[in-house]
Amino acid sequence: TIEDSGKAADKFISSLELFTLEADTISRKWCKEKKIGADGFLQMSFQLAHEKMHGHTVSTYESASTSAFKHGRTETIRSATPEAAEFAKIFVKGASKVELAASAKKAITRHGEITKDALMGKGVDRHLFALRTMAEEQGLSIDLFTDKTYQTMNKIILSTSTLSSPALFAGGFGPVNEDCYGIGYGINDEAFRVGVASYHRGSKEFVNAVAESAKEMREVLE
Repeated sequence: TIEDSGKAADKFISSLELFTLEADTISRKWCKEKKIGADGFLQMSFQLAHEKMHGHTVSTYESASTSAFKHGRTETIRSATPEAAEFAKIFVKGASKVELAASAKKAITRHGEITKDALMGKGVDRHLFALRTMAEEQGLSIDLFTDKTYQTMNKIILSTSTLSSPALFAGGFGPVNEDCYGIGYGINDEAFRVGVASYHRGSKEFVNAVAESAKEMREVLE
């Protein structure tokens, strides 16, 4: 019935929580002055926020446009690099300001490198997806695609997408599974915005952790 459909829709809507952050802790202008990648800075703030909340690094997706190629759509930027994991752990554990700054810069620089690779078609996700699809169509069982590590890599916990445009005031990016945080974000010359959606996994706490992480990172990078 229409009533039952309405109740089902309400239940589904209420299963999702969304909290937002707008702060002038950093801006694109500040990042440029410090010669720090703005996107890398924010991605590392997400890594640090998750480390603060859950104590470990998780599989992370960031979309990269491959529109430079004919029929190009997207590739995945795997933000959770070894450098990012090391950075998050050292920030939580504590170290000297010099060590923290060096770790943050190393992680942000590495993020910039893998971003360029993804934009130029040098990512791995779309290639592996095509191989997996071809194997499935031919009825082939490939060990790689049933491996636990591959399964973990493909369960995205931080699913992120930048929404930087003067035409946009705000936006969102939904979680792709029950354990995921969907993070839509943007940065301009004055401030940055982050929206975190999840199936009641603590979106508000995550937003607060991002705010705290961005502040801590700025302090050591000044």
